Amino acid sequence: MIEHGSVVGAASQLVRANPAAALRLLTPYLAREPDDPDALCVAAQAQLGLSEPEQALSSARRAGRLAPHDDWPLRLQTLALHQLGRDWDAQNLARHSVAANPGHWQTHYLVACADLWANAVTDHTVAAAAQARTLAPDEPSTHEIVGQVALAQGRTRQAVAAFEAALALDPEDAVAAHELARAQLRRFRIAKSVKGFLAVGRMDPTIRQTHLNLRHLAVRATLVLHYAVFGALLLSRPQPVLAAILLTAFATVVLGWTRLRGGPALYRFARGLWRTDRLLVSWAGLASGAGLLLIIRPVLSIGHRQTGNPLPQQNLLDLALLMLLAGVVISWVRRNRVRAD
Repeated sequence: MIEHGSVVGAASQLVRANPAAALRLLTPYLAREPDDPDALCVAAQAQLGLSEPEQALSSARRAGRLAPHDDWPLRLQTLALHQLGRDWDAQNLARHSVAANPGHWQTHYLVACADLWANAVTDHTVAAAAQARTLAPDEPSTHEIVGQVALAQGRTRQAVAAFEAALALDPEDAVAAHELARAQLRRFRIAKSVKGFLAVGRMDPTIRQTHLNLRHLAVRATLVLHYAVFGALLLSRPQPVLAAILLTAFATVVLGWTRLRGGPALYRFARGLWRTDRLLVSWAGLASGAGLLLIIRPVLSIGHRQTGNPLPQQNLLDLALLMLLAGVVISWVRRNRVRAD
């Protein structure tokens, strides 16, 4: 006969890597011993890993009734409620877990998580995250939660420091790397952000948000380019030379910054966009082409000044405007396609 410790212990060792196998191991044991709170808690963990929040909530509640002073069932119920989308209820249970075991870092950690889930970050959230880190300074996730709370409050410098501390403890922590890249983006450290997101993609390709953030970054950059060229177009009518000089300076600064700060990783991402988002590349190409026309317009018109023929200048302006309008249409089509997807 298999002893209690060997069954529950083996399942608890297995539950993170293979929750289905852990649950298969526990099922016959729970059929014989349905009132074992530890086994019920491990079963709830497995059910959470299998995205079965209703079953996990039922198992954790039963464990809570059998062990009313234990914080573990409360923490599992909190996670199950979050998967069910009941984040306000999760907040309440997370605070009950702290009352049950104020010396355990995971209870404070869960309070901070629950507040973030409910989009209700307060000073109490900051204190809970800080207490979790104080109780477990060698646990990367406690630094991560401090960073996430700081990021939610707009304290990007503190967020960067916290995520860097988490990565110092675990350099392969893809979540911390992703959040660090997001914090760098909020601080307008574009090159560092892009490098970070690309590194996360190599660590864990399943984190879909990484690709979305990179794509969002590319869209914002294209939008800035579009508006810069449009502003130059308006200035080019009365002051074509000044518009060309300003646009050339803008392009020089952007290209120089990209080369010095972006590096090969940024170029690889830009080249890869042609395979993943051709509409965005087309929009950027049209905006760049319009800008090039505005830059060369004063040069091409030098030979026509003596004759007073305005056609070359006007034709170039009209063509640049058409290219920008085409870019607007492409951006609109792309936006609608992304929403449909």
